[in-house]
Amino acid sequence: MNVVHEKLTLQQFRELYAGRKPQFELIDGQAEPKALGSKRHALLQLILCRILEKLGFRAWPEMTLAISDNWEPIPDVTGTLGPEETEETYQSRPVAVAIEILSPSDRFALIDQKCRKYAQWGVPDILLFDPINHTAWHWDHQYNGLIPITDSYFFHSKPGAALTLKDIFRQLEEKLQAGR
Repeated sequence: MNVVHEKLTLQQFRELYAGRKPQFELIDGQAEPKALGSKRHALLQLILCRILEKLGFRAWPEMTLAISDNWEPIPDVTGTLGPEETEETYQSRPVAVAIEILSPSDRFALIDQKCRKYAQWGVPDILLFDPINHTAWHWDHQYNGLIPITDSYFFHSKPGAALTLKDIFRQLEEKLQAGR
């Protein structure tokens, strides 16, 4: 038996899910619960925000992106460049960087769907991190999919800026060890 769900509009979504815990995202007209982040996830989010700031981005954890009337995802980290300050409650223009961090409850198909939407919207740098297996991927616009980052990632939106996986995951493990 196929169940067809009517797509929620942005207004319906906000009326039904505003302020609910756990937090929800609007993905292609469907309310999707935001995966619960672990301590490892939260530390990686903090590390990535700090690295983006050092590279000259303005880093935003958990910023809602108002992409369309039926898409309002919340990446784990976003980065903006230039004078992005507006009176908007939600970001309605493409950001420079969108980062997702895998949580144990994440569905890869949903993450892939979100990355595809970020790419269609015009986000030049889309990254995905796995804090448990110390792996990462980036969205390849020509390939139209996620491909592994083997060592370093060089940003399209900010030439000369790069991050190194070994450094990121070393910092993560050091912070975890220090917290024990």
